Amino acid sequence: MKIVSSEAMALIDRRSQAEFAIPSLVLMEDAGLKSWSILRREVWGGRRPRGRIVAAGGRGNNGGDAFVMARQAAVEGLRPITIVLAGGRPDPTTDPGRNLAACEALGVEIADWPVQQELVLSRVTDAAWLLDGISGTGLRGPLRPPAGDLVRAINQSPARKVALDVPSGVGDGFRQDYPAVRADVTLTMGLPKLCLYLPRARSLCGRIIVVPVGFPPALVEDESIAGELLSTGAWKQIAPPVPVDTHKNRRGHLAVFAGSPGTTGAAVLCASSAARARVGLVTVFADREAYPVIAPRLTSIMCRPWDSSRPDREWDPSRYTAFLVGPGWGTGGDRAAWLETLLPLSIPGVMDADALTLLGTMAASRKVDLGGRWVLTPHPAEFSRLTGAARDAVLDDPVGHALAASGRFNAVVVLKGHTTVIANPDGRYWILDGANPTLATGGSGDVLAGLIAGGMAGGLPALGAARFGVSLHARLGAIAARRRGWFLAEDLVPLVSSVLWK
Repeated sequence: MKIVSSEAMALIDRRSQAEFAIPSLVLMEDAGLKSWSILRREVWGGRRPRGRIVAAGGRGNNGGDAFVMARQAAVEGLRPITIVLAGGRPDPTTDPGRNLAACEALGVEIADWPVQQELVLSRVTDAAWLLDGISGTGLRGPLRPPAGDLVRAINQSPARKVALDVPSGVGDGFRQDYPAVRADVTLTMGLPKLCLYLPRARSLCGRIIVVPVGFPPALVEDESIAGELLSTGAWKQIAPPVPVDTHKNRRGHLAVFAGSPGTTGAAVLCASSAARARVGLVTVFADREAYPVIAPRLTSIMCRPWDSSRPDREWDPSRYTAFLVGPGWGTGGDRAAWLETLLPLSIPGVMDADALTLLGTMAASRKVDLGGRWVLTPHPAEFSRLTGAARDAVLDDPVGHALAASGRFNAVVVLKGHTTVIANPDGRYWILDGANPTLATGGSGDVLAGLIAGGMAGGLPALGAARFGVSLHARLGAIAARRRGWFLAEDLVPLVSSVLWK
């Protein structure tokens, strides 16, 4: 499914009216009624809710959507219902104004914030369900009084909160200190909005449900829309079937440069996960001091001691279909020189952890073009070292920074987090809505790097390998959490084989 910025969604709305002659009132009606239907089916389970329903709305279209839902609640005989007006009454000739008038005619209580502050606070505190339509995606900067004060009051209410389109206060430029509704559910209209998946905002959105508003398919499925959501099942469509007559050499050979004294586990995790990700052969070139620790832990994976001054006799780049460089590798000694040796080769690869730090040092003094063959897998702190961007700035705008880095290095960038961004040099991007705290464990990133590298060594191009690995990693995390609760990264590795085989 496509994902859009607030500006792009507003353009789709305007084009629907101008080019396809769909009146704005029809779009509002469709959004409100479908949201109400989804709320009843997906959140209430088809049962009638108990307690007061409060619909908070401003003078814009989000307020109109809330008023449509309040009107429908009244038509269905649900009581009590209160509409809270944030910032005054909408013009009665506008679509929100017409829907507010319908609610009044049906006897719905109307309370004006902040004029009737005590009444509003009483109703908000007493509410069982609160529909948030105070502000929409067009917001620029933080919510200001009186709307910001109302949001703070709403967040103190014990009511279950349902945000319409976005939690009020959240927009494309959202920052951590902005006031915003903390929603349990977000019903977002037409297409998912990019701002919902910002690392700073995601926890405010709760469960995100897309409401299929009647926008023309030509607009919401437009190939020029650069962003897409990546599902945890996407790996099934990305990885082609393995031929039944294959053999290990046809399945690819991955060379892994990882591990050093004290971080030998990283080499084991990334190599083991890669070996289970359909690649036929994996060879680990281990630091000579770490080799005695790593080698006994790798039974089905070849492990060779390595230093650049005495290359292993097995080192022949033509033997390998992909590289994985960096997990637990360290940054001293010959590491930078050896990375410089690998980069000019025509072989694709994955750079993670320490390799990213080394790459950032190289890029500080010259342009580095990775030829579209490499996948870079930083978390925000590693991304900061790689690019020089401040970590807070990266968290505020992960897509923009990931796309900039992807273009700068001519590489696929996987910016990891509870929402993960995959950026391609051509400007396309994918977002995976992970939100799985059990994956926040040491070694989880090593497993991900191995999955991507395994897919790459098995024949997937850089972008396909990145999407394959990220999607599969999230799926494994969900299974491991369900089976084991708070798991260790090593618990993910055996699951790779069983999941991929299904």
